[in-house]
Amino acid sequence: MSRSAARLAALPAARAALPVMPAPSSPSSPRRPRRPRRPRRPRQPRQPRRLRWPRILAAAALALALPRLAPVPALAAPLLPPAAGEGASTQRGAGFEVTPVVRQQLKRIQEQWLQWVSAADRAHSEAAVGEMLATAEQLGMTRLPDLSLGAVAWAMEAARRKDFARAGWSLAAAERLDPGRPDVAFAEASVARAAGAYPRFAAALCRAYPRLLLLPLERYLWLQDLLIWSLYLLLLTGGLFVGALMATRGGGLFHDLSRWIGRRLPRELAVALAAAALLWPLALPGRLTWLLLLWSLLLWGYASSSERAVLVGLWLLLGSGPLLLAAQERSVAVRLSPPVKALESLRQRRLYGGLFADLGLLRSSLPDSPAVKLLLADVHRLLGQWELARGLYGDVLAVQPQNASALLDLGVYAYNRGDTGSAIQYFQQAAAADKRHAAPAFYDLSQAYTEGYLFDDARDALSRAKVIDAERVDRWLSNAEQVRVVTAGGGLALISDIEGSLLGQAGGLDLVRHGAALAVAVGVILLAVALHLARRRYGYSEAQFQWRLGHRGLDTWRRVLVPGLVSAEAGDGARAFLALLAPVALLTLPRFERLGYRIPWGYDPGNAVSWALAVAGLLLYLGARLRWELRNAV
Repeated sequence: MSRSAARLAALPAARAALPVMPAPSSPSSPRRPRRPRRPRRPRQPRQPRRLRWPRILAAAALALALPRLAPVPALAAPLLPPAAGEGASTQRGAGFEVTPVVRQQLKRIQEQWLQWVSAADRAHSEAAVGEMLATAEQLGMTRLPDLSLGAVAWAMEAARRKDFARAGWSLAAAERLDPGRPDVAFAEASVARAAGAYPRFAAALCRAYPRLLLLPLERYLWLQDLLIWSLYLLLLTGGLFVGALMATRGGGLFHDLSRWIGRRLPRELAVALAAAALLWPLALPGRLTWLLLLWSLLLWGYASSSERAVLVGLWLLLGSGPLLLAAQERSVAVRLSPPVKALESLRQRRLYGGLFADLGLLRSSLPDSPAVKLLLADVHRLLGQWELARGLYGDVLAVQPQNASALLDLGVYAYNRGDTGSAIQYFQQAAAADKRHAAPAFYDLSQAYTEGYLFDDARDALSRAKVIDAERVDRWLSNAEQVRVVTAGGGLALISDIEGSLLGQAGGLDLVRHGAALAVAVGVILLAVALHLARRRYGYSEAQFQWRLGHRGLDTWRRVLVPGLVSAEAGDGARAFLALLAPVALLTLPRFERLGYRIPWGYDPGNAVSWALAVAGLLLYLGARLRWELRNAV
């Protein structure tokens, strides 16, 4: 939840917490003696009203069919960073500094947002959005995600009031403030459905779902959720597979176990002890896991070769699961950290409320990294804070004297200040330091020579720049009236390297703690083989539970509705596992996101599509199995 949403949610509590001043007594009224107060009874909790079943069903259907509005700010999150108090440190190592000029521009964006909120029609809305984007562009940014979510919230509120015109141009404003977000398309679908425009509702959904995998962070979290879901799916299917083995081979196991115990004990006691030996893991904390693990260990000797291969794979998966989840948790924690969020926002030029605070955390996370200093210098340069950028460029050159990007940008700083001599020196050094920056260095050098009336040198430098990259030089010349010299932007190009450094900072896995499960899995494999070799000479009973029903039609439906049991009876382990995998995958599909990490959508699409796919897939799967059984019966 954003900061403004938290503030709005805290308003009722804050008002309730205000002290209530007692009303002053009238001076003319005589005072009466106070009566002793009776002790108050404790207030009983208010019982909720009972809802009728039609209302419950209608609410469930609505929650299933419509996208859900996630907590979004009714007003935009503040873009202004907290102002430093009097006497606060302003050193360059204290965080990310913002000059009064930049602070005034951020405040101007907020004022323009308030003008958009009070807009009465689409024309005023588009004008206010254009002014906000123009001001953000002066800061080097092109997207305002917090304001976009605020516009979505206003659109949903307008749709609730049946003001669909206001909802329409609010969604248009949200799309302009942060283009390509699936949140806006899902909100548009919800508004279209509320208005009864079902063709537009379908078109918005078709436009929204492809956007889900276009954003880097959302796509990454979706893939991590897919990994967790796949792990749970395989383990759950493995548990059902062990249950199918117990259903078909458990009779022989129970018979052999009771016979071995009954050598010296009465039969009734031997049967009770055999049942206790098979069910004792239910008393442990992770009772179901240990129970299935024990059953799979004891059923090893009764299983076929394909079934043993499936059991070995399940044991190794169960052992390596904690290692996979621990590595994933470390990676996701770094990817969701504020420094990485700031880097991704800079890559997409997105200005959100906590950007400058997160940049300060980035600086404290890697205080000695020249790449971070170069990146922060480029951000200061984009914001127009050239004095702060110059100091950071100097820090980079102190460590890397041949850093062409820092040399080039320092030359631009000197050129803008009118120090043509220093600019020429910096541009010459940048051209000699790195060939990748030779084209902009020679182009800027030609501009500096022209400023110093060295026209022959200017033509020579410009021709050398065109030899290296004529297309970019022509583009710079066409825009020379607005920007005379070009900058390098080398820090922004190092965002991927900085993210790699942050990922490498995370500590290694504790193999002793997380590798215990893998050691247990290997131990189970060795124990199963040793137990099989020890008792192989005594033989295995072939007694099985009889699951066949008397009626032919009922037995056909049993084979259709209980997948994997027939293949387990035949000893085909791979086919039994795959027969269980498909329905389990369909049944767990609606819980895909709940098993893993929540994707930070501003407007949650819900799981209606997952439910539809699950129901349709189950019907098709059961229909295919029924057709197969009927064909085999004929």
